[in-house]
Amino acid sequence: MDKNLKTTIATVAAVVLVGAGIFFGVTSAKKGEKCRYCGKYYPHGEIMGHQIRCDKNKESMSFRK
Repeated sequence: MDKNLKTTIATVAAVVLVGAGIFFGVTSAKKGEKCRYCGKYYPHGEIMGHQIRCDKNKESMSFRK
């Protein structure tokens, strides 16, 4: 193979990988994060507040003595 063909293949592979990474990032950001207690999906900014207030959360939030 000549140098131009190798460069073209490497460029196409890089563009496909970057495009797939962007696609995966956007779809996972839209989907949100899964609550470990109830299993529902919430936006990333609200997940920590939800997990503390979740009805199925049975963990004690008090400090150890």
